[in-house]
Amino acid sequence: MSALKDYDKVLKKFMPAFKSSAANVMAKEYGMTQQRAAVLLGVTQAAISKYINEGQKRYPDMKINSRIVKEFVKRVNVKDMEGGQKLMCKMCQDNVKFDCAFMK
Repeated sequence: MSALKDYDKVLKKFMPAFKSSAANVMAKEYGMTQQRAAVLLGVTQAAISKYINEGQKRYPDMKINSRIVKEFVKRVNVKDMEGGQKLMCKMCQDNVKFDCAFMK
C-alpha cells in the first residue's frame, strides 16, 4: 500500500473511529460537555454530537482498544497531550500497519 493510501485510511477511518470512541468516553464516563470534548479532540461540537450518536457502528474494521482510549482520555483531560498522542499513535500503527513519519 502506498503511503498516500495509508494516510488516507488514517484520516478517513482510524481517526474518526478513535475520536468517536474517545468522545463517548468523555461524555459518558467523565461527564464532559460536548464543547469540552470538542476542544480536547480538536473538532467541532457538532462532530462530537455525531460521534456520540453514531457510536462505533460506522467503523467496524477498526480495532479500537477501549482500555487505551480510556487512558488517552485520562491523559488529555490532565493536559498530558504528549502521552495521549503516543497512545493514539500506537493504536493507529496497530490498525493501519505502515511506517508513519510522525512516529520517527
